[in-house]
Amino acid sequence: MEQHFNALQESSSGNEILLFAADVEVAEQEQACWTVLIVDDEPEIHQITLMALSDFSFLQHKLQFISAFSAAEAQDILRQNNNIALILLDVVMETDDAGLMLVRYIREQLHNQLVRIILRTGQPGQAPEHRIILDYDINDYRSKTELTVQRLTTSLVSALRAYIAIEQLAQLNENLEQQVQARTQQLESTNQQLQQSLAELEAGVRAGKTVQFKLLPAPSLHCAEYQFCHALYPSEYMSGDFVDYFAVDEHKVAFYIADVSGHGVASAFVTVYLKRFIGAKLESYQRGGCSRLIDPAAILAELNKELLKENIGKYIALFYAVLDTRTAEITYANAGAFPWPLLVQQQHGSYLELKSTPVGMFDFASYKNQRLLMQENSSLVLWSDGVLDVLPQQNTEQKLQHLLQASAEQNDIAALLKALAIDPTQPLPDDLTILKLTRHPRK
Repeated sequence: MEQHFNALQESSSGNEILLFAADVEVAEQEQACWTVLIVDDEPEIHQITLMALSDFSFLQHKLQFISAFSAAEAQDILRQNNNIALILLDVVMETDDAGLMLVRYIREQLHNQLVRIILRTGQPGQAPEHRIILDYDINDYRSKTELTVQRLTTSLVSALRAYIAIEQLAQLNENLEQQVQARTQQLESTNQQLQQSLAELEAGVRAGKTVQFKLLPAPSLHCAEYQFCHALYPSEYMSGDFVDYFAVDEHKVAFYIADVSGHGVASAFVTVYLKRFIGAKLESYQRGGCSRLIDPAAILAELNKELLKENIGKYIALFYAVLDTRTAEITYANAGAFPWPLLVQQQHGSYLELKSTPVGMFDFASYKNQRLLMQENSSLVLWSDGVLDVLPQQNTEQKLQHLLQASAEQNDIAALLKALAIDPTQPLPDDLTILKLTRHPRK
């Protein structure tokens, strides 16, 4: 036994004790001392350990020792005392693996993950270090013959620092659990109020949908041999798509299809803004003021400027056109609307490819007027991009081709939707809107 601690005794007579500066960032501990449990079946080990560590201090706290002379006695102490910071534990006591079984008992049965454990053995070959370190939750594993005061002190400081860190983490977790519990109770207490608010919100959204749909034009509008019709299917209660057609004067009809970025309530509010913007221009035109109403490029440019000025945070893909019923000429401009307008003449369809920028996106965007003549028995079909989300083809090019073919073969919107296998009564991934202008033969 004396051989085990020769190095320890020799070191204690010298000046080899290592001084450790307290970590300034570590919070001051509440306890007056660190409680250390010595578990060893040889009384001499207890005496030598007490002597070697009598002057030890860490973070201005001394050590308080509890002695156990068997693993069974240590179990009783640990069950009654949960403030032990460190255990100096012998491996071989009443059995060859008594110390190891005590480690398992502490971690698995007492569920004490906080206490730090330093294994000490006088028989290193009995329990190989590499296996013990891997298989057991311990902080250090030392042979008694190598434990000088300096090395023992080093092991203690390292273990106590780990103890502090784990204790602080446990306290943080406890505080977090308390906060979560308090927050959960708060949420539960307000759940009924939230449900009521949600019901009121849904009622408001339904009312908003009613208002928005009242802003839409009549399902069909006839002007001479020209017929306008539309269909709009929102993906939510309210739609980010919008469509309109209206008589500007005796011979001109303006029409447009709009798709606000996003969908739902926020986008629906922008469609109301758009309706009011165009409505104000119509009133000004009819009073002899605003000629921009019949200049699609100019109306898009002004709308772009106003959206950026208002900083709404939304942009609009918009196709705007004016039909002159006397000349059958359509003047139009595109602001990022896609799919492109689809012109069907003599049962042959083609896209009016108009690459451009949505309004409300860039201040440098510019728009250009284009013109076309509507022949008899021809039609112009406009879609919002929601149609591309429901077509089964693999890529956009194939979807556009399928859309082109179906639009050229079908005369009315219901038949067109059926040909495309689109069921608007089912949930849609995005708002879906169709606007169709047809020129019938003169009577």
